[in-house]
Order: sequence, then structure tokens, then C-alpha cells
Amino acid sequence: MFLGEFTHKLDSKNRIMIPSEFRDDLSENFYITKGPEKSLVIYTEEEFIKQSEKLDSLEVQNKKNRAIKRLFFSSTVKASLDKQGRVLLNKNLRDYSEIKEEAMIIGNNSTIELWDRANWEAYIDEVEVNLSDIMDE
Repeated sequence: MFLGEFTHKLDSKNRIMIPSEFRDDLSENFYITKGPEKSLVIYTEEEFIKQSEKLDSLEVQNKKNRAIKRLFFSSTVKASLDKQGRVLLNKNLRDYSEIKEEAMIIGNNSTIELWDRANWEAYIDEVEVNLSDIMDE
């Protein structure tokens, strides 16, 4: 289970340190893909397989389903941590997420999300202001 919120800087080689609290629960290989609201999502091997199976079960005659599958699989990269616990973010993922210097790394139960710090702060400010309304729905 991934919980908490951490701030880490992108280094000069476009690597980001994954918090030690998350490293033990990541398999040797994991997957990074584009997520909602310009976030990146890190899936463990197990969670990636579950997500892949869900997407494979979608009706391919539906245009939106085809688009979701294409976007998900074409933007996903297989990754692993280096000896210092860092992961490389490719240009495509960095550009999409707008991560340039500082990133927020947040636990989201079975996945990890990476956000540009400014984007995360704007998002969380908006959500917290409307938290009562969101919870009521």
C-alpha cells in the first residue's frame, strides 16, 4: 500500500528519487504511464497486469475504448530503480506531466502518482476548497 506525500527534485539526468517508503513495495520492474490531470502513474507489475486485463476486456468497437487503450499502452514505459532508488523519466512523460524541477510523489493506495509540484499544489488547493461538496456527492 502506497501512502503519503513526498517532494523530490528531478536531477540533471532527468531521474527522480522514489521515497524509501515506496521502494520495498515496487517490484524489480514497474510501469509508468500518463495519468489524469497531468499526473504520471506508477503501477507495480501486479497492478499493471490488472489494469491491462481491464483494458483488454473493453469492447474494441467503441471508439473511446480504442482511444483509451492506445493512449495507455503507447505512453507506458517499463522502468526499474537504479542503485540509489532513482527512476528515469523520459521526455514524453516529463513533457506531459510538466515536471521540470520539483515533483510531488504521492501514494494512492495501489499506485504511486508523480506530479509537478506547482500543478499538485493548484490541484490540491482546488480539491480541499470543495472537499465537503465532493464528499457529499
